[in-house]
Amino acid sequence: MVGMESGQSGRYVQKKCGGGNQYRHRECNSPVPKHGGSDCTGLGQAIEKQNCNINPCPVDGGYSEWGEWGTCSKTCGTGQQTRNRSCNNPEPNYGGRNCTNLGIMRNYEIATRTHVQ
Repeated sequence: MVGMESGQSGRYVQKKCGGGNQYRHRECNSPVPKHGGSDCTGLGQAIEKQNCNINPCPVDGGYSEWGEWGTCSKTCGTGQQTRNRSCNNPEPNYGGRNCTNLGIMRNYEIATRTHVQ
């Protein structure tokens, strides 16, 4: 009887995330068909493929543009204004880093106002 020898498994696309494929193949050599014997065509596929590393890749966060400056904290004299930005361009996802390594989220400015009548 002619048979398929299993083996030759584990040929991978080297990706840690985002999808890849794993292949394995087998050969018609256990034993090799001789003297008019049947080949292995009726015994299934010689090459098999399966998906692997299907987890999404991490997405690191990025800051939005700065928002508008807020109202000064004083109507006369020296006060403070703030503006903000968000970590949503893009939002961190799938274990990606947040924006803390990219700088500050809130910016302060000292402003001097003169009351005008």
